[in-house]
Amino acid sequence: MTRITWPVALALIAILPPPGRASSAPDHLACYKVKDPAAKATYLATVSGLAVQAGCKVRVPAAMACTPASKTNVSPVPPGGGGVGKPNGFTCYKVKCPKAVLSPLPLQDQFGTRSVTPTKTLLLCAPDAGPADGGFPATGLTHCWDSSGTSIPCAGTGQDGDIRAGAALAHIDNGDGTITDVNTGLMWEKKSRGDGSIHDEFNGYTWDSAFSAFIATLNSTNFAGHNDWRLPNYRELNSIVDLDPADRFAPHVAPAFDNNCFVLGCTVLQCSCTLDDETWTSTTYVPSLGGPFGSKAWVVNFSDGTPAHTNKGPGARAVRAVRGGS
Repeated sequence: MTRITWPVALALIAILPPPGRASSAPDHLACYKVKDPAAKATYLATVSGLAVQAGCKVRVPAAMACTPASKTNVSPVPPGGGGVGKPNGFTCYKVKCPKAVLSPLPLQDQFGTRSVTPTKTLLLCAPDAGPADGGFPATGLTHCWDSSGTSIPCAGTGQDGDIRAGAALAHIDNGDGTITDVNTGLMWEKKSRGDGSIHDEFNGYTWDSAFSAFIATLNSTNFAGHNDWRLPNYRELNSIVDLDPADRFAPHVAPAFDNNCFVLGCTVLQCSCTLDDETWTSTTYVPSLGGPFGSKAWVVNFSDGTPAHTNKGPGARAVRAVRGGS
């Protein structure tokens, strides 16, 4: 089998829901050459993949349709361990299958609703190895200290800085004011610095207004083409913490959330900033004893990367929106 790539400008590839039962969990893609009755049209799009590419041409009708698939009874046994799919890439291989009667595929996507006719199987796409959607990111810590606070080599200590469990912090700037976390699959709002927009890191909200004003505005204005923005929960917001930043005076946050913030007034298309203070989560604090219950919420303080809980109101805190996840 040969690895191949397809230029973005050549064709629209439809990703369809599973057509029926599979003998195992469908973690692959089977891609078919199709006859698509859609009218000819060309669309310009910005595509964010290995790099942000503007001016890509997407041509309709579709050339291929890909459906979730599984593969079994592989002979000889492949040498690789396999991958786990989203949010990783797929490696696609030419495949030739025995003739079969292929049922029409109902297709509903942003380019219209119609039925396409598959003629033959062209590709089998296998998920690249990597962390699963929702995988644990590492803390970012790479140094070690003994109990007296003296810096020591990490090798063999078993400390976090030695083991570095979890996936390395990895993010993609989508070029539209958002960042995608490669490990968790979450899409994050970028924050600007002093530009006066809704994305300004200096904006403060009460816990209630974080939902009713901030999140509501992002969704009503369809920020970055999406209207399902929300306030992150406790675990989600902690996932972007970097406990060992290169600059000790910088916020304890992954590098993708702290760069190009030297000029006041930079926008989310020019910089990515994080206030080194408390940021709201959507998670209510529930004490083990006493109360009152429900009057406090969890926050993450990016000045040192620590979680805390504080009264929901009054009192303004920073905010950051997220979307995606299960």
